[in-house]
Amino acid sequence: MSDQTPKPLPQDCVEDSPGAGSPHQDRTTTRRIVSEQNVLRLTNSGILKPVKSPVFDRVVDQARRIFNCKVSLLTIIDENKGEQFFKAGSGLPTALDEARRTSLAYSFCKIVVQNSAPLVISDARTDPRVTGHEAVAKFGVVAYLGVPVKDETGQAIAALCLVEPEPRVWTSANIEVLQAFAEGVSTQVKTMFWAEQGPTQNVTTTKDVPFRIGKLAGATLAYYHGPDGTEWIEAASAETRDIWGISSHVYVKTYSDVFAMCLAEDYPLARASFGNSAAGMIPWHHKWRIRTPQGEVRWLEGHGLPVSSPEGGILWKCIVSDMTPVVP
Repeated sequence: MSDQTPKPLPQDCVEDSPGAGSPHQDRTTTRRIVSEQNVLRLTNSGILKPVKSPVFDRVVDQARRIFNCKVSLLTIIDENKGEQFFKAGSGLPTALDEARRTSLAYSFCKIVVQNSAPLVISDARTDPRVTGHEAVAKFGVVAYLGVPVKDETGQAIAALCLVEPEPRVWTSANIEVLQAFAEGVSTQVKTMFWAEQGPTQNVTTTKDVPFRIGKLAGATLAYYHGPDGTEWIEAASAETRDIWGISSHVYVKTYSDVFAMCLAEDYPLARASFGNSAAGMIPWHHKWRIRTPQGEVRWLEGHGLPVSSPEGGILWKCIVSDMTPVVP
């Protein structure tokens, strides 16, 4: 995922703090892990409901594939019930996948959310910060990498993590890519919060947005991201054949975002770029690589304008150009 040799992260990536190494602490004597206000928002938005969301499922599936790890999870801390809830999981044993929750006594993600910082554990059996943690004996958690998912105020409300049953040395590149994934999750959560509050003000209908952005040339695509995590391509121009080697009809039918055929190592930051655009409702711009059906690697550049929909989703009308001829 990097041209440079990745450097291992130090074991003390997260400073010791109340709860960082004490999984059995009495929660009534410390500050709340997640504020009461955010618990209410998570409940009202439906995030705490045991209903799978396609957008979150894609995140953990993609993370597990890119990192080639045993398990990837998006975990919500439900402190009122003393549980951690797996909003999305990939690679879980059948029983855990069906239950989708455990006691907080088994939670490393609780530490991530409480400290609002990454937690890097190469071997939980020998790491003094988590000595005797029940997750090791109960579920065989040995290596763990978790990063916080934050709301618009910067408060951690969830954790995105990777789990291994064997020791693993996590690198600085690993944490950077996982944080990029978490940024995209954070934006989706914010969108669901906003949708729960009702339609946004000064909403512009999709018909009011010009389909052409300036004088940019390339394929035009209309990409919609709903408040419930669903996403699709509403329309695509004939130029998709010039870039991806497929017709616009096949593109719309086959792909749900503008990153068709994206290289795996470019995908996390590509997804995060839309998250940043949505978070501030600012123009979208990103560069990434694809591999065409013919095996050719191309550099693409995209621009787009986000517009709120009456339903609480966001529509981007994008122009994607093939920049391969001008990239060194």
